[in-house]
Amino acid sequence: MKKRILTWLLAVGMLASLLTVPAGAANATRFSDVADNYTATAIETLRLMGVLDGYSDGTFRPNAALTRAQFCKMAVYAMDGGSELGRYSTVTIFPDVKPSFWASSYINMAAKKSIIAGFADGKFKPNQTVTAGQAVTILMRGLGYKDENMGGVWPQGYMAEAKTCGLLKSTGITSAYSALTRGQAAKLFLNLFEAKRGTGEGAVVLFSFTPEKDEVYLTNLDAGKGTLTAGGKPYTMAHPVTSTSLIGSKGKVVLNGDGEILTFLPVTGGSGISNAAVIIGANGSALGLDSLTGGSGYTIYKNGSPASAAALKKYDVATYSSATNAVIVCDTKVSVYYENCDPSPASPTTITVLGGTELNVLPTAVESLSKFKPGQQMILLLTADGQVAGAVEPNTSGARSNALAVVDGSGNPQLICGNTLVKIAGSGSGYENSVVNVSGVKSGNEGKLSLRAASGKVSGDLDVQARTLGGKKLADNVLIFDGGKQVALAELGRSSISSGRISYARTNWAGDVDLIVLSNGLSTDEIYGRAVVKTTNEKRWVWNSNAGENAPHTSQSGYMEDGEWIWNDGYGPYAPHQEGVNGNTVTSDTQTISIETSSKTYGPINSANNVRTGDFVAVQLNKAGTMFTRFETMSKLGNVSTGSWVGKTAVNYGGRTYEVASDVQCYNLDTGRWMNDLDTAKNYGGTMNLYVYDGVIRIVEVKG
Repeated sequence: MKKRILTWLLAVGMLASLLTVPAGAANATRFSDVADNYTATAIETLRLMGVLDGYSDGTFRPNAALTRAQFCKMAVYAMDGGSELGRYSTVTIFPDVKPSFWASSYINMAAKKSIIAGFADGKFKPNQTVTAGQAVTILMRGLGYKDENMGGVWPQGYMAEAKTCGLLKSTGITSAYSALTRGQAAKLFLNLFEAKRGTGEGAVVLFSFTPEKDEVYLTNLDAGKGTLTAGGKPYTMAHPVTSTSLIGSKGKVVLNGDGEILTFLPVTGGSGISNAAVIIGANGSALGLDSLTGGSGYTIYKNGSPASAAALKKYDVATYSSATNAVIVCDTKVSVYYENCDPSPASPTTITVLGGTELNVLPTAVESLSKFKPGQQMILLLTADGQVAGAVEPNTSGARSNALAVVDGSGNPQLICGNTLVKIAGSGSGYENSVVNVSGVKSGNEGKLSLRAASGKVSGDLDVQARTLGGKKLADNVLIFDGGKQVALAELGRSSISSGRISYARTNWAGDVDLIVLSNGLSTDEIYGRAVVKTTNEKRWVWNSNAGENAPHTSQSGYMEDGEWIWNDGYGPYAPHQEGVNGNTVTSDTQTISIETSSKTYGPINSANNVRTGDFVAVQLNKAGTMFTRFETMSKLGNVSTGSWVGKTAVNYGGRTYEVASDVQCYNLDTGRWMNDLDTAKNYGGTMNLYVYDGVIRIVEVKG
């Protein structure tokens, strides 16, 4: 069994020339060019095995086509026959596959095992692109299906049976004659774990891996111990990795023959949000949610706030989060000019709108999108992570465009989807640090981004302590933008903010304030950094007023300042005074403190605060920058494991969840330098300490 597992692992590795990054080196969350959740899940599930990765530039290239030789190698390694390759290295079965050809052993063995065949002219054509029909046929034969049972027409017979047995699940393969891509191949091999096996007479099954029966939550990864925890039970990883985006997902454990965890198969996508969506058909209707979730007992969140079915409106979009057993509802609708699509208007996987913004299209959206072609105007219905769930005609009743975007200080707009942000193309110049209504319009033969200032803001003062604005309650997930950047409420550092400093605020479907934009930076005077303390000795001559100003002098000199004689090593502006008669020499320590941050250093400032070099502190300076108006040492969370992180936004520690500041800083104690970003710090390994102020993690410190 273990031998078979190991050869299966090699199958997913494709071939050495395609995979250039060592296992575990890539970003565990998602490759930069992988947009849809199911593809990301397929890749991440196989990456968890320790053999599948992308390229050195952070891409996976899911749309790159595979050759017949490349796919053949994958199929052969998926069989329990790796040790047999040597006997096929010197034979010639196909005239165009010589023993010197790099894949000759795999092709010859696959032919002998009867899972591949050549063309009518007797050739194999190894460098020809493999079609979906050819690839599916190879895998179906490995699953125990025989040609004589597939009907008289090839490859349609195999394709029909593959759809029935689950091999084609969510692959997006619609034509047997289309080229097979790397992304589709990853999904095919993932589906092998649960595809139905052939059971007819003479069936020979070459793939025999079966996931555990029960579905559990994957809750923790301890890279130091090489374990994954699922369903409350720790498993040793067959192929240890340092991180995985599958944490928090619900699914099935796959074990090898030694009881080690081989991989994890989430019920839905690796991000915890399903690759399916339900568009609400009527106000107050929950029809379709049970099929999305698999049953009752789930909770509903609309734009991030707890909701009931009564709060749902027609054309709201619902997806499912397996990590929290919750239905995530988004009501964002945006009017767009349809600029382009890929691969075709009839079956798009991505579309281009909003002045060059490429959006992923969910499989459930293809039918409604296929009614439109580039050059037309339409209204898109979006999920909470900015994917297209459907499209309707302009002016459709109940589907009015309501999309807003936040523009940062550099003029970059971000679309608000529910209560999350999705970066969009185009410039927001002229609308910096503001909220705008956003749409896509035609401009000549091109599309462009159309922005206009949002109006109708909620008025009133913001009470930070009471969590209200103008008497209205703040939503638990309120988005706050200050000085062009997103901040947490605790980062504002004051108890209240006047209405004059609030440029925009809105309420959500429940009447709670869920978006606040401040007119200028209020949190910019809050400094979180590393203290650097320097102490120097100072010698001063202190005047003794009882002796009189004109008393006799001796060799040393000084001068009068604020009623004191200040020691001077040379002859000063006043005649010398005698020590012990007119005054005394006093030696004292002077302490200065500088505050290092990742972007600049503040100080040095004379201070008597009890702090040591290396302490992480939260401070405020006066306007002149000459003194501290607030100075506090931050709380420390020591030895935090990577498994305690919930994405990049929160950390579970000591039974409490801590929010991570959007501008969290990272410091490397080994090098004595600040690090570029959070991903770099988390990947460094060793010990991780977190420093907290106002319940928010401000600084991450790592050391080997």
